[in-house]
Amino acid sequence: TRTCIRHHRGPFVSRSTSLVVRYLAGLERQPDAPAVQGPEQALSHEQLWSRVSAMGSMLQAEFPQVGARIALCAKNHVNHLSAYLAILLAGHVWVPLNPLNGRVINESIIGRVRPDRILFDRDCATDAVSWPGAVLLDGYADNGIFEPRTRAESDVAAIKFTGGSTGEPKGVLQTHGNMVAAIENLNAFYSFSASDCNLVVAPMTHGSSHYLLPVLAAGGRHYFPSGPGAGEVLDALADGCTIAFMPPTLIYKLLREASSPSRDFKSLRHLTYSAAAMPPERIEAAQAVFGSCLSTLYGLTEAPLTITGLGPREMIDPELRGSVGRPCGSSEVEVVDGQGAVLPAGQVGEVRVKGPIVMAAYLDDTEHTQRAVRSGWLHTGDNGFLDDAGYLKLVGRASEMIISGGFNVFPAEVENALAAIPGVIESCVFGVPDEYWGERIEAAVVLSVDDALEDHAILDAVREAIGPVRTPKRLHRLAALPRNAVGKVVRADLVAQLSETGPAGLKG
Repeated sequence: TRTCIRHHRGPFVSRSTSLVVRYLAGLERQPDAPAVQGPEQALSHEQLWSRVSAMGSMLQAEFPQVGARIALCAKNHVNHLSAYLAILLAGHVWVPLNPLNGRVINESIIGRVRPDRILFDRDCATDAVSWPGAVLLDGYADNGIFEPRTRAESDVAAIKFTGGSTGEPKGVLQTHGNMVAAIENLNAFYSFSASDCNLVVAPMTHGSSHYLLPVLAAGGRHYFPSGPGAGEVLDALADGCTIAFMPPTLIYKLLREASSPSRDFKSLRHLTYSAAAMPPERIEAAQAVFGSCLSTLYGLTEAPLTITGLGPREMIDPELRGSVGRPCGSSEVEVVDGQGAVLPAGQVGEVRVKGPIVMAAYLDDTEHTQRAVRSGWLHTGDNGFLDDAGYLKLVGRASEMIISGGFNVFPAEVENALAAIPGVIESCVFGVPDEYWGERIEAAVVLSVDDALEDHAILDAVREAIGPVRTPKRLHRLAALPRNAVGKVVRADLVAQLSETGPAGLKG
């Protein structure tokens, strides 16, 4: 019914088909069709398979027993794709290391995972040469016949670390069952086909990785742009790409560069954003440039990418743009109070998810695992509510809620009001201890022209939109906001930065 609080969209599907079978099905479907494209390189499915099998044979010769932990540190390119597939199809465990993490974080991950082998590309060589067991990625050569290995659903496929935007990154054990379930959910959302071309622009070490296998399994191809700049990405989108996955911040950059009349994006059927919310005004701006192809997915490392989704047709409806959609495929979603009681439609509480995408555990961390996963439900730490039709609307992280003057204020609602103001590129809202308010609301803003807006004009616009209680008491103008390796703004780093360099009043 429309008032049901537990929501599940679509039939449950069999997850017996392994990653190996899926990939080989795509290979056999169109071996001569393009699997990798870009200005600098093109490979057919059969040519890509030659690279995958060469690396896979080497890994199997070096590690005959399944389950070796293979860390992979590389930027987005075809050798990264080949190594990713080889590790999984060889029956080993993939440990992604994002080059943008920096040496300290990646060495912390290495110390906690203790990988059997580390593969790295030349861009990571400065850091990786000192890592134990590190081998240059393009140094691997064919070592004999490669026999892909099918693993059980409960076997660990990957150890992926959370972004660390709210604390110490945790190692998430993702199983083969998790990966296959995410693929099924993505297939239901996108209906992948042999005509699809996926733009690989977000780091393959994170959410973008979940597109790699299902697109190939459908007989489609991946497009690697010539560079990370907005111009190169726009050229790729206009060069026949049908699917692209990226953070909202990159879409904002594209909008500022997309003035050339020579480009059109008629092939693009899904421009999907994730990792952060996008204000309705920015959604409209993106639709005006790229057409009615904008979509969004909501997920966590602990429940990869497909908790909920909002498709392009739904995104056209202004009433739905503030949501992250309805549950994907086999995912079930509830909103609960602090005691775990399911809340009725419209009431804000913690979002929890159940289904085959939910992680097995945190690496060597029973305490946090038991705290996060209870009776099969993953407690996300995100607050939100379900409407009568089952659409989920997020209001912010539970840990980030500000209590100011006795009122609960979520940073996201203030940030949305700021985003609606012309000239405000982005913002980050936070609370500061205050003797009078309890917590004082402050905001850091990045403006398109530094002196185009006076502080009082910005604050007046926010006050008019959401009232005085939620209006920041102080603005901080910055050239850029601090981000982690996957592009998320790190609120704690921002507060620390302003405490060191900003006005003394920041500390309360």
